[in-house]
Amino acid sequence: MKTILPLAAAILFFAPAAVCQSSKDVSKPPFEGFEAHLTGGTMLRVHLHDGDFRIVGSDAEKISIHAEGNNIEQAKNIQVKLTRSGNVADLKLSHVPKKELQVTIEIPRTTDLYARMRGGDLAVLGIMGDKDLELTGGDLTVGVGSPQDYAHVDLSVRFGDVKGSQFGEPKGSMGNSVRMDGNGKYRLRAHVMAGDLVLTP
Repeated sequence: MKTILPLAAAILFFAPAAVCQSSKDVSKPPFEGFEAHLTGGTMLRVHLHDGDFRIVGSDAEKISIHAEGNNIEQAKNIQVKLTRSGNVADLKLSHVPKKELQVTIEIPRTTDLYARMRGGDLAVLGIMGDKDLELTGGDLTVGVGSPQDYAHVDLSVRFGDVKGSQFGEPKGSMGNSVRMDGNGKYRLRAHVMAGDLVLTP
């Protein structure tokens, strides 16, 4: 049975959209989960270091973060910072244990997602907006849904493989790349320096 940490709610009050303001949510140690309002259609930029992360789409208009695993006692050191300016939000996680702990970040499924991660495993599942993803070392798994939903796809791996043929067979002798233009509305860009890029439905 998986152990899920309880969530600590953080409620934000916003000024009218005509006034350009920024706001910030910061988790306080010990980490016991994180939750804050996030409207669908927001551009969310996620900044991660090393670890095992899942970014998962949900029907709720909020961002929710929890951790689970055999190293759960070390989750108390995790720090979360969420800042917003207009329709753009930046999420940074730090002090995440690298072993035996998985962190799940739930966001509205219609979020436009930009994510950068240094090393480890990253899975992006159930996100219907634009996706711009980069992983330096490790495996990146992307749930792509229907190929007909995309206007432009640009996938590449420098040292490793693209696994999945939803957008055509990968090309290249050293590393793999896939590029496609279609009639959909979303854009997908995913790059792995060293590791595998895995495409799932």
